[in-house]
Amino acid sequence: MENLRSIAEAVFEHKEEVPDGLYKRIMDECKNGKPELYKLTWTVVKSHAHVVECEYEPDFARVALSYQTQTLIVEAVDNRPDDGNGGKVSTMQMPNRGMVIDTWVNLPMPFVLTPQYRKDHMTIIHSIEPFEPMKRSRDA
Repeated sequence: MENLRSIAEAVFEHKEEVPDGLYKRIMDECKNGKPELYKLTWTVVKSHAHVVECEYEPDFARVALSYQTQTLIVEAVDNRPDDGNGGKVSTMQMPNRGMVIDTWVNLPMPFVLTPQYRKDHMTIIHSIEPFEPMKRSRDA
């Protein structure tokens, strides 16, 4: 994706030197190579547990699940970006920052992400589809 963007920028900078037909074809090919934005639908499921104390019976744990489904517009990137603290953004947090790993686009859907460091939640990726903005028609 970065390669297409750099090619498009180089051609745009030197568009006076490139014949018009070739310029138009190169720019069209760069646009058609890969969608820039995707529509991501995902669900984050979290588990919550607390101990219920009974006066005459043994204590027990009550577990509940909560979930949140979202649809976001995201960009597919090659690698995880820097988080600003010397590390990388976790893959679980990337959709909240408007990004997904570009290899996710070709995976069979749905698929589940579970973090290694936490066992109390998981993320279910339902779909990643190319985003096509809908333009409203203006009244004359």
